[in-house]
Amino acid sequence: MARKNPVPDLGPLEFALLRILWKKSPATAGEVLEDYNARSSRPLAYTTVMTLLTRLVDKGVLRADRERQPFAFSPRVGREAVLKQRVREFVDVFFDGRAADLAVRLVEEGPLPPEVTRRLEELLRDQKPVRRKERSKP
Repeated sequence: MARKNPVPDLGPLEFALLRILWKKSPATAGEVLEDYNARSSRPLAYTTVMTLLTRLVDKGVLRADRERQPFAFSPRVGREAVLKQRVREFVDVFFDGRAADLAVRLVEEGPLPPEVTRRLEELLRDQKPVRRKERSKP
């Protein structure tokens, strides 16, 4: 059964603008441009940002308040929904759907701060055991 993808594929610039709007919403194209250019070594033009924001509206990722001038943009999808979907896609592609393999790989990458270790321990303690399906005997 195919999974429903609530969030369409986003290019790197589209995602960068969405991240700005998660923090600063609603915002005009000019405000998004200012925020993006303040953080980027490769500034964008106003027309580029407006095109990208319009594309995100067309994809259903943003809403535009056209009742005011300039338009104000705000996200229609939350950060957690995008993160959950992208992690699931990553796990499906690189770990054959086995999230536990990704978790082990991340822990192996290096020392974890004590607060992260404590949080992981809590999550593991609260984890419900996985029941293996009984094989029926012929």
